[in-house]
Amino acid sequence: MKNQLVFILVFFFFLITFIHAKKYHLFGENESSTISSTNDQRLLVDIDIYNRAYVLPYFLRQLEQFTCPCSQCYLDFHLYRVFNTTIENETSRLLHEWVSAMKRSDQSVFTTITIHEWTAQSKDDRANRLSDAMKRSSVLDVTYLAMFDSMIILLEPEKILSILISKDKPLVTPLLRSTKNMYTSTFYLNDQEASGFDTYKKIYDRKRLGCFSINGGIKDFYFFNFNHPKIRNVFLINRNSKEIQQHYAIDVIARENSIPSYVCNREVFGYIPAQFSETLHDEAIIYDLYIHTLIEHQLNGPSQAYLPPISRTSLIHAPLSKEKTKFGLDEIYVINLVRRTDRRERLQATFDILNISVRFFDAIDGKYTIDQAYLERLNVRLLPNYEDPYNQRPMNYGELGCFFSHYFIWQDMIKNEYSNGILILEDDVRFDVYFKYKLEKILSNRSLDWDILFLGRKIMRPNEENYENTIETFLIEPSYSHWTVGYALSLRGARMLIDENPIQKILPVDEFLPIMYDHHPNSSWKSHFINRKLKAYAFHPSIVTPTHYFGEPNYVSDTENTQILDQNDGKTSLLAPELVSVDVVATQQRLEENAWMQKDEL
Repeated sequence: MKNQLVFILVFFFFLITFIHAKKYHLFGENESSTISSTNDQRLLVDIDIYNRAYVLPYFLRQLEQFTCPCSQCYLDFHLYRVFNTTIENETSRLLHEWVSAMKRSDQSVFTTITIHEWTAQSKDDRANRLSDAMKRSSVLDVTYLAMFDSMIILLEPEKILSILISKDKPLVTPLLRSTKNMYTSTFYLNDQEASGFDTYKKIYDRKRLGCFSINGGIKDFYFFNFNHPKIRNVFLINRNSKEIQQHYAIDVIARENSIPSYVCNREVFGYIPAQFSETLHDEAIIYDLYIHTLIEHQLNGPSQAYLPPISRTSLIHAPLSKEKTKFGLDEIYVINLVRRTDRRERLQATFDILNISVRFFDAIDGKYTIDQAYLERLNVRLLPNYEDPYNQRPMNYGELGCFFSHYFIWQDMIKNEYSNGILILEDDVRFDVYFKYKLEKILSNRSLDWDILFLGRKIMRPNEENYENTIETFLIEPSYSHWTVGYALSLRGARMLIDENPIQKILPVDEFLPIMYDHHPNSSWKSHFINRKLKAYAFHPSIVTPTHYFGEPNYVSDTENTQILDQNDGKTSLLAPELVSVDVVATQQRLEENAWMQKDEL
């Protein structure tokens, strides 16, 4: 009797502990830790394939990495075939080629792979599309249904189905996010007030982690758990009901039937390209946004590491590009330190995706290459009275290496008579989503007379910028600016720079250039340079920026953290090998935002 009493007390103790653990989310905020047995359960993956053949090599590779957490998994494709165009035919060819290859291989985890053609010419088609998916789920007697489209990018596809099952929510979406500052995702909130956006951002930026029931809806990726009676009754048992026929938005049907929708963000699931209502049917912009998502992915690594590029399937014949572009220029130089192989690999993958032909130029390494003998061989002399305006110090060896890297490219351009111009990029460059479109538009205008085009810059004096006077839509005349992260240079401009013999009066290259287009505030420095007539324009807003700004996580500079020089009667000598770091006035983004605010106030 005593043992029975002890057993009962212990049983009730564990029961109460479990109830309170669930009540106070001890297993994770707003998340269930319950993982149902999937030994006798089935799962259907149902995918919309849009006529964008460029996504298939990436997307199909993700499907190859799926694992099946149930006894059986099925894969259904719904392929648009509306107008029988070349694009539709190419998409169909690639998809059928991949399905055939998967059926021949032993790597597929899917019991069946089926392609359904879908016209989708009206809202009725969309309603039927949903009804057909539910009918298929019923026929297969599945417990779980994952519906999404081929535009998404998953980072760990082998885990996603198991993770979503473990959440044990009736209708859930994994948080997929767009590129920096775009704020497109797989959920939305109905609250349009500032507080609503703050809530959205906390979930989007993963400041709060868990699964959240949202006052709004989900989109682009839906995961149904038919173990929950209500969602089973609405979507499966009543799949031919008036509600299913009238509405094609899954989250609308769920909301009208009081079925909560959840978004989960504890894991980093992947990406979705940015979406804007005014560009939903502009295929060129949709393409640019997808490509931008691919190249931005590599910048999301931990610490100072880059992530490897999104992989592509080898089961279909879909080469990256036929012929790469130089935008009509003679050469595109990319300055890269030999020891920074990580940056070269990141950029090579980026240029492959962007379909751009470049030449990597080995940068002069101020940290390891330049010494007193090196400077004497080049007969280098510092600009008299030069002092860094922010840290009150002479030049450092990193700044010398940076200058020489650009200087030798200018010389190479003149030597090769590159009359069509060149583009110079540094290896920490980050590309705007419309980089190619805007650069192509400007460079195709042969009537535009220019010596230097700044693709990106740090505006030092926003109040002196003439934002109203735009040239060819995207350009303005720059005031005093820093950065050499990306600029185009004409042959005339290169000769103008070299003719000034700047290594005899050297200063940092991003001080030299504004002197040469005569917008530098230091008249003493300017007096050493005679022909300050460089015809300069700058993209506004910038179409390239550095990957990281000073003060941001993962910021590192190969230029700033080097030894500094001293002036001694025009000769150079090393000071103590202290490390210096230049603190900039503000980030480029903050400067531009302030400038526009001032403009609006006027």
